[in-house]
Amino acid sequence: MKVSVITAVFSNKAFVKNAIESVLAQKNVDIEYIVVDGGSKDGTVEIVKSYGTRIHKFISEPDEGVYFALNKGITIATGDIIALLHSDDFYAHSFVLSQVVEAFENTQCDAVYSNLYYVKSSNTNKIIRLWDSGDYKKNDFYKGWMPPHPAFFAKRSVYQQFGSFNTLLKSAADYELMLRLIFKNQIQLEYIPKFFVKMRTGGASNRSLLNRIKANMEDRKAWYINGLEPKWYTLMLKPLIKLFQYRFFSYFRPDNIH
Repeated sequence: MKVSVITAVFSNKAFVKNAIESVLAQKNVDIEYIVVDGGSKDGTVEIVKSYGTRIHKFISEPDEGVYFALNKGITIATGDIIALLHSDDFYAHSFVLSQVVEAFENTQCDAVYSNLYYVKSSNTNKIIRLWDSGDYKKNDFYKGWMPPHPAFFAKRSVYQQFGSFNTLLKSAADYELMLRLIFKNQIQLEYIPKFFVKMRTGGASNRSLLNRIKANMEDRKAWYINGLEPKWYTLMLKPLIKLFQYRFFSYFRPDNIH
């Protein structure tokens, strides 16, 4: 099975190289690598172009944000599986995608998900916290659950059938996508209890109380636009569940990776 990896980037010359090289380092897997840039002027474009044909498709033009960029990539992807990797993120080791493909080939699943490390931006060997997804159980979305979308891998046919990111949403577009695919349409999931992605800390929705309130309002909208009704406690639990999903570590532990 071929994997289309899509990286969205805008003015991120400091970190985009890490993302690209983690994709190009993947072993034992057929990859189509797509990079979608939002019209960067800081040197990002030159870094991407320096990899030549190792990046199979490259788009650089102004857009309206990361979810627009990811949708562009999904539209032009030809792989059997879609992987989404932001320019701040990178794969934890060189066998991530081969293990993902193996899970697809050994099961009848529509999507695979795993776990994610949050790491210090200036020292990616230092783990700040863990997003330990756990096995999905029916109605876990009512309890605030969702998988990390950089560690979520779905068949291209899933996006063709159920759609990609809803760009009417800002901070909650990834949540709405997961809610729509997993909860509403009940795609078949396979969980790999391993840590496949490293993400640098600093998510926009958690930077201030005001941003968290705005994100909560968007989370509610994600339910309503799908004709769904959350429980009275669902949107309170969504940020609180992070206290249970994230375990704190001081330093990099290689035994957790493989």
